[in-house]
Amino acid sequence: MREIIGYGVLTMLFLLLALLVVPVYARITFSDALRLCLHVWGIPVFRYSSEDDTAQPASPAVEKTKPSPFRVIADRLKADGVGATLKLMRELMRLAAGTARRLIAAITVDKLCLQLYIAGSDAAQTAENTGKVCAVLYPAVTTLQQTVLDIKKREITVTPDFLAEEGRAVADITAHVVPLRVLIIAIGLFFRYLIITKRNKEVSRHGKQSAEFDGPVH
Repeated sequence: MREIIGYGVLTMLFLLLALLVVPVYARITFSDALRLCLHVWGIPVFRYSSEDDTAQPASPAVEKTKPSPFRVIADRLKADGVGATLKLMRELMRLAAGTARRLIAAITVDKLCLQLYIAGSDAAQTAENTGKVCAVLYPAVTTLQQTVLDIKKREITVTPDFLAEEGRAVADITAHVVPLRVLIIAIGLFFRYLIITKRNKEVSRHGKQSAEFDGPVH
């Protein structure tokens, strides 16, 4: 009986490890609507389309009382002081920026296809606008590719459309990520957050103790 339980536990651990190391692929397409499909081992596990949101009636809003972020900051300022609160906010913002950068770096873009159509009745103005978009878009994507985002294949075109009344965009993006990398980043974020908040509480507590020891200043 124990051997059967042991084999069952090992099998579950093996399956969990397999799910963590097998890449999750995502395909995002956009033309008239945004569509997202996630699949593992070629099997779709999640689908989303913005067309479904417009087709379904809006559900009645449920009122939830949530503390205002300004109120939370005010309470933190009152409890820990201005200096400690500002230091905590700077550290948390730095932590969030670093985590976002690591998450982006964990994503591999297998294909990035983007087509932009610049509309306009005036040929000269449309051509000028097309040039401005190209001057901004191509360097931005190149910088993103060279710094944090791994793009294997990209096809980006910007085309003037003198007959259309409005510009439009067509995108087809395929990317994948290994869940284990995201899990490691999330665990690192959790422990860094605990360290930052603990250090901030210790600094605030020591500051209060020093103020009480020194007594009021006359």
